[in-house]
Amino acid sequence: MSIKYAILGILAEGNLHGYELKSSFDEKVGEFWSLNYGQIYSTLDRLEKEELVTHDRQAQEKRPDKKIFSITPQGRNELDKWLSTPVTKVRALRDEFFVKLVFMDKTNPGLIIELIEKQKVLYLKHMNRLTHRKVALKKEADSLDALTTELLMDAGLFHAEADIKWLALCESKIKAAIGHEK
Repeated sequence: MSIKYAILGILAEGNLHGYELKSSFDEKVGEFWSLNYGQIYSTLDRLEKEELVTHDRQAQEKRPDKKIFSITPQGRNELDKWLSTPVTKVRALRDEFFVKLVFMDKTNPGLIIELIEKQKVLYLKHMNRLTHRKVALKKEADSLDALTTELLMDAGLFHAEADIKWLALCESKIKAAIGHEK
């Protein structure tokens, strides 16, 4: 997903300054995607050059003026077009753990099995965090924002579950391969 469209989507909900944009982004998808202020401000600069957002200055005492950003009609059209277009690319599988498997010492499969076990524990902890966040969302007022965030939590849980199943498969295949070498 492009940061561009995330920012346009957030601004379509209301005018905000950079820090508020970051907070809104973190609230909606922060569990799955980290974004720093530099990325936000550089994207806002590009969006202004493309005339998709604009800003007004808000005076502050003892501080520089605050830029309040808003989406332009052209930005809204761009967002609507993006929202109505299905995602055509299958998500790339760029898994750091797999790269570790590729380069680990194959003469010591015990270390690989140990790493797999540690990785499974991390995924289980991640699933636990997501489940707690999902329960907390259920307690919030029923809103479409809460629902879409809950759906994202569901996707994260399904992905983590699939990762754990894949790790179990890796473990069983490595153990089987060890057995064949003896």
